[in-house]
Amino acid sequence: MKRLVLGVVVMTVAHADWGDELLQKSTQLYDQTREKTIQIYKDTLDSKPLSHDELRQERLNRAWDGMVDELQEGTAYIDELKRVPDSSWVGRDKEDVKKDIDTLFDQIIEGLVGGDLSEYKRQMTKLRQKINANKQAILTYREKRIGAPESSRLYATKSEYDEKIKALKDENAVFENEMRIIKKNLQQSFADIGVTLSTEQVEVLLTRVDGDDIIQISLMMDTLKYVTRQLLDLMRQSKEELTQAKKYYGMHEVLLELIVYIQQKYIGKCNSVYLPKISKIIADSQSLIEQTKRLQAQEEDPKRASVYAHNIDALEWTLKVAVRYREDLVRSRDKMIEAQKIARANLKVSQNTYETVSLSADLYDLVAQSQQMFAEVGKIQVPDIVPFDNTQLKLKYRELTEKIE
Repeated sequence: MKRLVLGVVVMTVAHADWGDELLQKSTQLYDQTREKTIQIYKDTLDSKPLSHDELRQERLNRAWDGMVDELQEGTAYIDELKRVPDSSWVGRDKEDVKKDIDTLFDQIIEGLVGGDLSEYKRQMTKLRQKINANKQAILTYREKRIGAPESSRLYATKSEYDEKIKALKDENAVFENEMRIIKKNLQQSFADIGVTLSTEQVEVLLTRVDGDDIIQISLMMDTLKYVTRQLLDLMRQSKEELTQAKKYYGMHEVLLELIVYIQQKYIGKCNSVYLPKISKIIADSQSLIEQTKRLQAQEEDPKRASVYAHNIDALEWTLKVAVRYREDLVRSRDKMIEAQKIARANLKVSQNTYETVSLSADLYDLVAQSQQMFAEVGKIQVPDIVPFDNTQLKLKYRELTEKIE
């Protein structure tokens, strides 16, 4: 009997030691996590990220350093395009050369904007996901806090849940600050091409399915204006050397081709992807509304009939927002078509001039004049963005965007 009692005592002590050790490790791990979160919070608020101007200058310098060879390659392709036949069983034809040009243009676009503005929307999505996950965790901790003891060596207490909630709120403050920085940089990036957007309009842009495309195109316009200024400087330094001037003018012609190309990519995506998908959502919503109305009319039970009525309201709200979404996309596409007409007209003049001009000064003047075209086209092709009226509209847009992507 003594051995049994002694065994129970030993097991109890061992269990207590094990429980104390587990609790100690758990508390230590939590404290480390909490301290790390708070330190991240402080570091983010105290740090001084690069200004928009610093980031922009870094991007522009990087663009020029990596773009000269690609522009010369593009010039060679454009010259080849004029020589090769429309189609050929043997050797290269226009289709082959156009494929090479498209590949080169995609490479240039990725090099110019792949790591910058086109990433903003994805960054915002990740930040929103983290914030929402933390908010959900906060709700869980609040529920657990209700039944938690005031003090305990084995279970999380009310004060410990308070600390966990505070740590998550601090973390969300970090994420929200990062979102503000992203929006501010986006605003300034559009200001660089002469387009003023409010914070609310930037929010719409980050929510729409074509947001990445608009951001990418606007960044391209800003970057290409900068590259053109470098070409002008080189043409000025070449003085009256026509051969050199034509070389740089040919590179400028590639820039104009690139603008038309990226505009056409957006127009094509609207016509073949975005608009068909949102149109299907509209058609499906209309069909489901009619089906639900028929079921409601046949239902005799008032409670079930009220459920159908609620479903109809939800479907009609989706339909209303989807119709507005489609109208926004159509207007944006049409503005891009309008901007592309100007870009194509300037490209035709450029192509003709390249073949006929015999004075380098004339080439210089035409490149200088194209700067005004960049500004005009840059403003036209940015859509008229209407801010969201309420949170419900923004959430529905985000939901539809996920279905269209």
